[in-house]
This record gives sequence, C-alpha cells and structure tokens, in this order.
Amino acid sequence: MLRPLDAFTPAAIGPFRLIAGLGSGGMGTVHLALPPGGGPHDLVALKTTRQDLSFQEEFRLRFRREAEAARAVRSPYVAALVDADPAAERPWLATEYVVGPSLDEAVDRSGPLSVAAVRELGADLTRGLSAVHGARLVHRDLKPGNVILGTAGPRLIDFGIAQAYDTTALTATGVMVGSPGFMSPEHVAADRSVTAASDVFCLGAVLCFAATGQGPFHDSELAAVVNRIARGGADLSRVPEELREVIASCLRTDPGQRPTTGELLRTLDPEGAAAARPGVAPPPREGAFPWPEGVRRQIGEYEVAVGRALLAPVPGPPVVAPPVRARGNRLGWAIGVGAAAVVGSVAAVLFATWGDGSGNDSADGTGKGGSSERPAPAAVTVTSQMSDFGPAATDRAKAPDGWSPWSQPPQEPGEPRGCALNGTTLVCSYVRGEWRYQERAEVWLEARDASDGTPKWRYPAKGTVPGEATFGQVEMDAERVYTLSPDGDGFTVLDIADGKLVARLSGEPGYRPTTVRLSEGRVFTSFEGASGEGAAGNMLFRAFAADSHRQLWQRQINRAYPQTLDVVADGERLFLGSPTDSFSLDPATGKTLATTPHMCVAQAEGGQYVSCDDELMRDSGTLKVADVYFARVPEGYGRQGTVFVAVNGNELNPRGLAAHDTKTGERRWATEYAKGDIAVVAGDRLLVTGPDGLRSLAMSDGEQTAVERAFEGWPEGEAPTRVLVSGGALFLAFADGTVLSAHVP
Repeated sequence: MLRPLDAFTPAAIGPFRLIAGLGSGGMGTVHLALPPGGGPHDLVALKTTRQDLSFQEEFRLRFRREAEAARAVRSPYVAALVDADPAAERPWLATEYVVGPSLDEAVDRSGPLSVAAVRELGADLTRGLSAVHGARLVHRDLKPGNVILGTAGPRLIDFGIAQAYDTTALTATGVMVGSPGFMSPEHVAADRSVTAASDVFCLGAVLCFAATGQGPFHDSELAAVVNRIARGGADLSRVPEELREVIASCLRTDPGQRPTTGELLRTLDPEGAAAARPGVAPPPREGAFPWPEGVRRQIGEYEVAVGRALLAPVPGPPVVAPPVRARGNRLGWAIGVGAAAVVGSVAAVLFATWGDGSGNDSADGTGKGGSSERPAPAAVTVTSQMSDFGPAATDRAKAPDGWSPWSQPPQEPGEPRGCALNGTTLVCSYVRGEWRYQERAEVWLEARDASDGTPKWRYPAKGTVPGEATFGQVEMDAERVYTLSPDGDGFTVLDIADGKLVARLSGEPGYRPTTVRLSEGRVFTSFEGASGEGAAGNMLFRAFAADSHRQLWQRQINRAYPQTLDVVADGERLFLGSPTDSFSLDPATGKTLATTPHMCVAQAEGGQYVSCDDELMRDSGTLKVADVYFARVPEGYGRQGTVFVAVNGNELNPRGLAAHDTKTGERRWATEYAKGDIAVVAGDRLLVTGPDGLRSLAMSDGEQTAVERAFEGWPEGEAPTRVLVSGGALFLAFADGTVLSAHVP
C-alpha cells in the first residue's frame, strides 16, 4: 500500500509533485507522483535511483536503457512511460500508475484465481509480452510482483532489467538476472541467452502461481529452486487440469519447444486471437476485468488510499527521532507505512503511557498485569525513540551516581541519529555524510559516562571503514548495547563497559538488518530482503536468547514491514504491521496469535493499542476493536486520559500542540509548538524543546510551569535533535555533535 512521505523526501522531482511512497529496493525508491496541474487520473509511479549509484556511469547507462525500453512499448497491457530524465543528478523515470495490488499481493490475500480468471489474465499478459517483444525487447523479470491488477485488467510493469535484442548486455557473465522461482533455465545459466522464449517460461510460472498460490519451483532453499528450474522439475500437481497443459508447454526446458506469444494467445483466448489484426495493437478491454470479489475489494482499498494520499498534508522538516515504536512507557512517532490514511490538518500525534506509567497495565483491561506498588528498577533504560519517560523520570533520586550538569563539545563532526541511556552510560549513534545512502556515510557509536559526559569508547574504532549499514537505532540493557553491524550483515552486540564486540546476530544471505527489540531476556530482530519491501516471503524475523545469543525461532511473513516489529502488551505479544494485514505473535515461539485484515501502525498506551486504516483503534494483543478515540493517524495515548496532537496552523501560528480527551476527542488545552520543536512527557510535565530553550507545562491544564532560555553549552540558535529524560535530568544531543545534561526544570 502507500507510505507517507518523510521529512527527508523532496517535495518534487523533475516536474512531478510527490504524493506518497510506493516502495524501495536495492537500486532506488518509487513514489506516487502528480504532474503539474494533474488530477487522480494522471498519477505516475516515479522511480529514482540511490544517489551513490548515480555516480556510476554503467548504472546511468542501464537506467537510460530502462527508460528507452519503457518508451518503446505502447500497449494497454503495459504501464506506459510518461517521462524520464536519465541525465539528471538523480536519474528518474515516471510510468503510468495502475491503481491496484500486485498479483503477488492479491493471491496472498484472496487466494488463487479461478480457471477463467487465470485464462483471461494469461491472455492479457501474453498481449503485453507480445508488445514488449514487438519492440525488440525482452522483459527478463516477469514475476507476480511485476503484474499489477487494475480495474481494467492486468498491467506489466518494471523494465529495470529489460534488454534490447540488439544491445550489448550490461550484466556480467555468470551473474543471474531475474527473480528466483520465476526465472527460466536461461536465466539460471547466466549465459546472456535470455530471449523472448524466456519471458514465456516466466509467464508460465506466473500463471501457475495465479492458479495455485505457489510457483512451480517452490522450495525453501534457493539452491533447490535453481536446480529444479535447470532440470525441468516443475510441480504442476495443484494446477487445475484445464490449465495444466498450457502452463506445462510454457515451462519446457528447451526454449525452442515453448509456444510463441501468438500460439499461446490462440490457446488462452481463441476468439480474441482470431479477431486480432496483424500489426495492429489490440484495443483496450471494454468494461471492468472479471476479477473475483476479493481482488475487486483490494482494488477499492487502493483507490481509497490514493484518494486519502492526495488530501494528505505535505510533511514539514524533521523534528523528531526516526520513525519508531512505543514500548513500555515509551511512545513512538508514526511509523512511515501507516500514514497514507492522513486526511486534514493532523501532522503528527504525540502520546504518553496510560495509567501509572510502569508499563504493567494489562492488555485486556483487567489490571492483573500491574501494581502501583511494584518498585521501579534502579536504572531504567531509556532511548531517544521515546516521548514518554514515565512518572519516575523527574525523580532526582534515580539520577546517575555522582551526576551534575555537564556539557561536552563534539568529539568530531557528526549528527546524532539515536541515543540510549541505562543509568550509567549514554550511547549515541552518529553519522557523517549522505546517511540516507548508506555506502556514502560514515557511522559510529560513542559512549559517555552519564554522570559527567566523559567519553568512554567509540565503535568502530577510529580508522575503521564502516561498510554499508547505517547506525541509527540503539538498544541497551544493563550490560549490552545492540545496533546494526557495520558490515550490514546483521546486528552487533557490544559490552557496555568497553564497547568490545560480544556477539553478532545474523540473518540469511541477501537480507538487510532493520530493527532490534529487547524484552524479557529475548532479542527480537527483523531483516528486509534484498528486493525491498513488498515482495512476498521477503521479510525475515528472528528471536535470540539475550544471554547465550542462541536462535530461538524464525518466521517469514509476506510483506510484514520489518520496521513495525515491536514488543507490546507488557511483553506478552509481538506486533507486526503490513499494507494488508497486521499480526500479533507469541514472543516465545513466533507463532501467530491474532490477525486483522487492516494496516495498523502507531502504537499507543505502552503498546496496548494500534491505529488501523479503518480509522479504529485495536488492542495490539488481540487485534480486536477498542473503545478509544481515533485522532486520524494517532501514535499513542497519554496518561491522565490525554492525547497530544500536533496540528498545522496558519502563517501567524504555523503549528500548535493540542491536548484532547482520549475518549471523546474534546480539546482540553493547546500551546505554541513551532517547527523544529520536540515534545516529551516526563512525570506530570510536558517538556517542549526548541532553538530558544525549553518550556515545562503541566499535563493537566497546559499551564507553563518553567522556562529555560538555554542551558550552559547549548549551541546558539540550535534545537536539540535527540532528547532523553531520566532521574530528574535532561540529556540533549545536537546536530553539531554537542551533548549536554541539565536539571529538569
């Protein structure tokens, strides 16, 4: 589904205004966009390359060929090229946007298609391939994810690895192109002999998937898939008898024995093929394509999401920590995948934990999970991903031993991306360079003594080349620090005392580490497949024992966003969101405990609630509807029954922070809240930081209780980018690398 634009996304690329995110992969990002003066029927899918790739001449040549390939094809069964600029600083191309799910998503959600629907699907895709081949091109990556199901029928998309018959191949010898499970024997051989017959083979695999929900070479091991493709080991036992012969003919090992697109069309649609005139493109279908009810419903959901995205406000500059989650007594700013439903003036919603803030309120509302008499640990780990630091955050008795206000200048230039504090040690991740394009950034961790800011260690050590992974998230317990590995292979576990490597938590080859969470002696990790979000079976989730680092379980869940992984319901559930469904998992086994056919994000009340695309709040453990106020796209709900909503305003009051009743939505009070401000909850106060200093407000009525224009060491005119509160002390990190700590006023 659609994702909201983040604050780092430009408002426009070329002449196109960006509307929402569509996906990302190893080579770049795709956005939903509009041309100047365009309306809903003019939407395009605009692909841009990663900045580092734009410096590679060979990649620019490949991208230009993709644009040329797309421009050469004109067919109602292929998404048309609208515009492109391969010579731009960041090359881009825009193709017609088809409103609807991919075949991959449609079958995954609604099940296999009927025999009649598969025949019509196959006929239209054959017509699309015929147009591609007529332009002297080979698609080379025909798979369910590259077939979009719109109201008028299927469309072929993505000429990212298409190749003209008469051009020199850019793919190196011995390198496979295509997608495992939907490649031909020629793809597997990697000998540059991929031809139009290869596309027909891939089409046969796609039709098998459409008819059965599984590809003909399905296997848990990639090596087994490749072997079966090479030797012709297709499993068609589940294919309906009426389709088996035609699909089998496409999957013949010898390319010369496969049908041509003309022969295939005569088999799938004899009447349509007979009516076709040589050399004349077939007319578009009259009326809607006969999709089953489940697919029509999904197309409708996409239409609604697009409508909402067109009405969504344009995001302002970044003002808070990266999109994360709320856990325990923390709150998270909205996770990017869920804000496509934003309508109206709500730009962001700030929350704090309900109840006593101990994180022990039961998910079912019985209260059996917690007690106000339960003592808090001496050192509670907090991170800059939090926006409610709990009722004990202002208790100075819990300050680090020997603490007094301090300020430390930057050790070296670098912007803090995330910070964590466990009571004795403050650890922040830093980046220098183009952090959004990982290979161009230098990233590292710095640890400081929380009592006086004295540097303790750096990881990697000076002079170490960090590799491809970008640090950002930092998780800690009493003894360990968890972050992304510098080589991008998995997660690194460091000793908090000296920063030395303790262990590595790895994924599978071809997976990128994304998120790590800690709870009850377990470490939960998520990984994104190399082809990016949106590919079925491409997301990996693993749990490890925190003491031994032994793997406890592993799950692959289609399209579940790795960034949504969170521990909720007092550690009794794991939550995962996706563009189509949301999941509640057993943290001990990884088994699914509950699902809902809705995109849910933005956890609230210590992870007890999630907000869903049907504009309802649900219990994160049971995923049942909860009687809680939905503030458009909420990110959490606050103690004392208050939800804090940051809203857009006018020129005189560009933003404001409003407190609403969690049950009725009635506004209780409001205060100034400028762009660049960060608001967090600590005890019974709302703390707002900005370039002019800090304000303290009473959560009950918004009365301003204190104003600090700036603390000693505060960079002039700068707002902190990371804020933590613990033991009555503030810990602030600034974009220039300055770190300081001061009393909570």
